[in-house]
Amino acid sequence: METPPNHAEGVSIGLLSARTGVPVDTLRAWERRYGVLRPWRTVGGQRRYGAADIERVLWLAARVAEGQRISEAVSGLNALSTREAGAETLPVDSLISRISASARQGDSPRMEGELDRAFAALPLVQAMELVVYPTLADLGRRWAAGEPAVAAEHLLSTAVEHRLAGHLAVARCPRGPVAMIACPAGERHFIGGLALAVVMAQDGWQVSFLGADTPLDEVNALAGERRAWICVAVCTMPGTADRAAAEIAELTGMRRWVLAGPDAPMPSDTALDVWGPDLQSARDSAARRAAEAA
Repeated sequence: METPPNHAEGVSIGLLSARTGVPVDTLRAWERRYGVLRPWRTVGGQRRYGAADIERVLWLAARVAEGQRISEAVSGLNALSTREAGAETLPVDSLISRISASARQGDSPRMEGELDRAFAALPLVQAMELVVYPTLADLGRRWAAGEPAVAAEHLLSTAVEHRLAGHLAVARCPRGPVAMIACPAGERHFIGGLALAVVMAQDGWQVSFLGADTPLDEVNALAGERRAWICVAVCTMPGTADRAAAEIAELTGMRRWVLAGPDAPMPSDTALDVWGPDLQSARDSAARRAAEAA
């Protein structure tokens, strides 16, 4: 139990549930298993939750809604939580907000510094899932609402690309099964494919990342030259996966192909192997395929 903050009456768990949309039973489970709530007791012995608890729950609920496992979301929250001036803050949402704002303002130094903070504090998968992807999604929502956010998205994507490329250079493996990773024709969003290339390289794959808008017949031909064990088409934009699946079906001498990314279909909807939809799940699927190749 925490000491009640000055000038704060707090809310009951029922009101906390009403304000966040998270059921009371779930809140109690999160508090019991993960310690993410820090209530105090009133003079009458009733639990009360403060503003920081509301922020924690809202942030965790948003990550779960995006497909994160609660344990992963809690790990990310704990990794980025700090204490400043004796009061706990929740830097993750504010970090996302600062990166988004600095990108929209064209403030590269500030944006780069905030990105460095995220990549230093978190493992790569969590940095992408908990910070980078939500920030890109924020910019996408602003663009859809009519705000001028395209240049900001390009600025952020370029900065993330540089960091991922550095990780890939360090992780390159001279042995292990060969993987060709590409974003198919019409797919201009390549950050997810590059991130998958990095984690697969870290896990022992020999990875060639071929970038955005790549004809899959050319990927297939290169895979034949390299005797690749697997080819991965990473699909983000709506409709990309359907076009990629049709293109793969027409290939001659077809290699082992996988669809990955947010636009990839459910496994039951295609004869192709499907990885994801999140980066960690795709990494786990790649590890299973690497074991088959060994």
